[in-house]
Formats: sequence, structure tokens, C-alpha cells
Amino acid sequence: MKIKEVKAELLRMPLPRPMQSGSSSGAKGGPVKHIFMPLAIITTESGIRGTGYGWTLLGGASAIKCIIEDDFAPLLVGENALDNERLWTKLNKRLQSVGRSGVVNQAQAAVDLALWDIKGKAANLPIYKLLGGSRESAPVYGSDGGWLYLSVEEMLTTFEEYLDQGMMGVKMKLGHADPRIDIDRVTQVRKSLGDDVWIATDANQKWDYPTALWVGRELEQLGVAWFEEPLWCDDVSNHARLAADLDIPIAIGETLGSKYEFDAYIRSDAADILQPDICRVGGITEMTKVVSMAMVAGRPLAPHHMMESTIHVACGVMDSGPIEFMPWVSSAFSEPVIIKDGEMFPPQKPGLGLEITEDVINKYRL
Repeated sequence: MKIKEVKAELLRMPLPRPMQSGSSSGAKGGPVKHIFMPLAIITTESGIRGTGYGWTLLGGASAIKCIIEDDFAPLLVGENALDNERLWTKLNKRLQSVGRSGVVNQAQAAVDLALWDIKGKAANLPIYKLLGGSRESAPVYGSDGGWLYLSVEEMLTTFEEYLDQGMMGVKMKLGHADPRIDIDRVTQVRKSLGDDVWIATDANQKWDYPTALWVGRELEQLGVAWFEEPLWCDDVSNHARLAADLDIPIAIGETLGSKYEFDAYIRSDAADILQPDICRVGGITEMTKVVSMAMVAGRPLAPHHMMESTIHVACGVMDSGPIEFMPWVSSAFSEPVIIKDGEMFPPQKPGLGLEITEDVINKYRL
């Protein structure tokens, strides 16, 4: 299992639907139409090849590719590809002085996913079984349909499609300059879908504490499932204040970069629901640790994005919690995710079970 070669690619993938949130928009404030997908492709001397990936919308994509090629590849060639835990620590320590999160974590995640892909293929098992096989599927909610630029009517069209597929519910974005616009939009969606439909909201770090407190109290009256990222993600103390002052659960985690950042939220009682992003937190190796911490702390988990690989963690070591349906990189893979009656199922092929063909790489290579 000695690593023979480490390659990096960078793809520019069109989004299936343009996105716009409270913190992410295009250069002129409009919707974003593409996502960048750095790849790490690792080959062993025995011929097993693993492919992992990261993602970014607004910057850093070329830097991620360079980190994989210039910094990580020389450290990985000649190593045993099955030693993912040791290699994760080796890479993390080497670059911790220039980036303990952000682009370094994204590069580390791509490598880590590739190594797990190799491990699963060597064992002839899908990764979720290798991790423990906690369950065979996870409930899924629809998330690619609540963007800020969409009208209420456009959102409802997509939401109803998700609900018709049996999904557990939907999530919509908050983040207008006037928060009363957001409350009006949530009110209209609630009225149209009915009181029994599960609806979550995501502010993407938009507001200060007083505004978030007002919005949270309004959302409570509308029976919203959670209030996601109401404040700046580094502001643990004010998230703790908000969690104490509101009854609606506070969800956080998509922009946190390590188990230590999650630990700060847990210790401060600043988050009710934890949402690790498999790429932003550094891959499967680190994400499974966050899952264990959440279980010990009694915090529910609702992983963020990248459903094609996250489903392995969700079914491998989580016994509850949903998957977020966000098909941002789905067109890169040869086979779509499997969703039946509102449940997402992990791929059954060895490893990640995800194939990115050379034709796709050539078509979308940046």
C-alpha cells in the first residue's frame, strides 16, 4: 500500500441552481453560478487509486490545489496509504503555522478522502461499513431551493418537489438587509406548506446579537426547526447568549475547522445542533472525532453539504441525524446519490463509491 503518486486537479463545476446567501454572493452581489472542486488523486504501488475532493465558492481554489501538489505530495509519496490517522496528523502539523483551517483543511480533506477511498477499496468494503455500519440510510432534507434571490413562489415550487419525494423537510436562507423581509418570507412559506412541515432556516453569519435575538423570537412563533449560523462563526460567547435566550435550537458548524473549535462551542453551551462540513473540517478522520464529541455532549448532528461523501460518516458512525440534499458537485460523479422515500443510501461499491471520469476532469478542468 505504499503511495506511488499524488496528483491534484482543479475543476470548475456549474451549479445546478445559482446560489445566494447572507454571506456568499458574486462579485457584484448577484447569485454565484459555479463551484470549484479541487481533487487529490493518490495511487499506490499496487495500483489502487483513491480520489478525494474539497470545495470552495468564492476563493482559494488554486491555493488548495497548490497545497496538495507542492506541500502534501512530497510528504505522502513512499508512505503507507492505510495509515490515514498518522498521515492526517503529519500533514496537519507540517502546515499548522500557516493554516489550521480554510484552504489547508480543504487540501487535507481531499487527501484524507482519497486515503479512505484507498482503504475501502483495499478492504473491498464501502467506507460506511468500514467505519462501523451504524445504519443503512439517513433522512434527507431539501436545501438547494431557498436562496435569497428566489421569490417565495419559486422557493415553494422547489420545496414541494422535495416534499413530494418524501424528504423530511426543507431549509431556506435568511440574510436580507432588513430582517423583516426574511420573517415575511418564512411566514409565507409556513402558511403555504402548513404547520406540520419541517422548516429550518440559515442566516450564514449575517447579524449582530440584538438583530439575531429579534429574528430568533419571530422564528419561534413560526415553529422553525432551527436557527443556523445567526452570528459570526468565531463569536462563541454571543452564540452562547443567544442559545440561552432563545427556545429555538441554534445550529452551527459548517465553517468550523477542527474538533477544538467544536469543543469550544460544546463547552460554552453555544450550539444545540452541530453541523460539521466534511471538507472544511479536514475529512473523514477529523469528522468522526467531532461525531464522537457530539454524542458525548448530547448534541444532535446535522452534517453540512457534500452529501456524496458525508453519507458514509452519517451511516457509518451516526445513529441519527439528517443529510442535507445539496447537489452542488453531483454532476462530477458517474452515478447519482440514491434517495428513496426521503432516505439517502450510501454507495455500495468499495471505498467512497464515487467515480470521476477522465472525460469529466477534461471537461471541467480549470
